Amino acid sequence: MWHDGGLFPSSNELYFLTIVPSPFQLLCSDICYVDNERSPQANHVDGGFILYPDDVEGDTHCHGFVWADDDDHVSSIYKGNNLFYVSMEDHLRSRGYVRNVPGAPMCGCLEQMPTVSRADCTQTSHKYKYDFRYSLDGNGDPVFEASVKSREVYFDACDGETNNDLASKYEQMVQNGHIQESEDFDDIIVGEDNCAEKMEGFLEDKGFTKV
Repeated sequence: MWHDGGLFPSSNELYFLTIVPSPFQLLCSDICYVDNERSPQANHVDGGFILYPDDVEGDTHCHGFVWADDDDHVSSIYKGNNLFYVSMEDHLRSRGYVRNVPGAPMCGCLEQMPTVSRADCTQTSHKYKYDFRYSLDGNGDPVFEASVKSREVYFDACDGETNNDLASKYEQMVQNGHIQESEDFDDIIVGEDNCAEKMEGFLEDKGFTKV
């Protein structure tokens, strides 16, 4: 989505959420709940929420990436490439993932998305290709020239403490000083088997009591 005059906001986490059929999904996520107040542009309602207790949503795929505050860091340089690769090449073209969770955008910033247990993660790297030339100038002196000819961008599973895991990559980048800690992250990516507790706390904040 466009934000503050550009495609990427000032926050450094963006992830995608797509419901997919079970035959195609190996690493699933559990949707806890959707808070409609997070993404009114997508659901066009003033408020409300949707609960997903006991895995009623079925197999679900969540996928995201995180980029550094430093514009010269490889994760920030290629965040646009990563966005296109994950959403269009990997999800749409290769896997056919084209659905959103009701009430939430299919693609958006972290703070706009449903609360879920986990998300896959993709990171970028690159290699430069160089052109080296050796010649003689007009005086017969040797001249050696080197220039960058092109570069190749690679898309790999994130290398946090847990491979291919957005939360692990986020924690790694916080610890390495590449990003600031987010107040929203732990409310969105809550970890395995934590949905019931987070859902109960969310309902209490809304003034509901489980009986």
